[in-house]
Amino acid sequence: MTELTKEQLIEEAKLKIAIAKCHTNSGMARVEGELFKIALASLEAEPIAWKCGENIILFNPDTVEAYAKRAEISPKPLFAAPPVPVVSEELVKAVRFYEKVKRENPPVETGAWKDAVDWVLKEACQVVNTGIKGD
Repeated sequence: MTELTKEQLIEEAKLKIAIAKCHTNSGMARVEGELFKIALASLEAEPIAWKCGENIILFNPDTVEAYAKRAEISPKPLFAAPPVPVVSEELVKAVRFYEKVKRENPPVETGAWKDAVDWVLKEACQVVNTGIKGD
């Protein structure tokens, strides 16, 4: 299996967000859109500083690279903790609606796709703390 590059993942996330925007009546599409927005923010995050040995450097990447080369060390990028995403009421409603439909109707999805959707919903619900817990 070929590993995807960061750039390919960013483009895929942007595509999935655009697709979700086209399906505003789909609770599942809204959930997926919000999850891809979180993933995209993580992929596009820039370091705020670099750790070079025991030193923390707050300058630009070129300065860090030059310093690391002189000191013969590998700089480690440091990232700020991402802000807590604001959870829209629509996302909460979409997740609750999906759970209600899932409870009231026998599942028609099977296999790996259903397992993936269930896992994503479980994780999303736990992250946004909507009170809905996965199995």
